[in-house]
Amino acid sequence: MGMQVKILKTPDTLEDAFLIREEVFIKEQGFQNEFDDIDKVSWHAVAYDEEKPVACGRLFQKEANTYVIGRVAVCHAFRGQHLGELIMKSLEAQANRLGAKEIELSAQCRAAGFYERLGYEAEGEEYLDEFCPHIQMKKKL
Repeated sequence: MGMQVKILKTPDTLEDAFLIREEVFIKEQGFQNEFDDIDKVSWHAVAYDEEKPVACGRLFQKEANTYVIGRVAVCHAFRGQHLGELIMKSLEAQANRLGAKEIELSAQCRAAGFYERLGYEAEGEEYLDEFCPHIQMKKKL
């Protein structure tokens, strides 16, 4: 069966995304404020290797034609396989289906190059999210 991506608003998908985000953002990177109310209204993309959830991201509507992608994470053992790009392209396609004209995201500065390669442009000044430098980025669809 191999790798597949599901984009859903279901408790199972949310639970799988939470497992990945807990591993990557909390245990590996040390973030504490990882889960919020936006999770309940977001589309969650989860990549599965067979049945194992290995990468995720979320998408939610900010304004009429503007959507936000966030919480993009890939489990350590699966990095370097372009799964982050797969998640991003899946979420962008979903945003497009929903009528988005623009996507925003808050990137960890160390990952800004990844998003730039996908067509995002940095805006404004760097800022701290918890202890980690971030930059706001946008892409027109």
